[in-house]
Amino acid sequence: MPDVIALQLGLPGTQELIIVLLIFVLFAAPVVVAAALAIGYFRRSSDDGTDERIAELEREVDELIRIIVAIYR
Repeated sequence: MPDVIALQLGLPGTQELIIVLLIFVLFAAPVVVAAALAIGYFRRSSDDGTDERIAELEREVDELIRIIVAIYR
């Protein structure tokens, strides 16, 4: 009866590669999840008051344009 290990796929080093990939996934997955959560948090928090500020700046630009046009008429 042959002595066969379950992860032996016929290529040398396959077991080691599978273990390295599993370790990489175990360490990379939390980093990816944390980065995704951080990006989502900063995108949502950066939208606070942005629309009001844009509207205020557009009003100021319109007022400045009217002043410039009145000066050069």
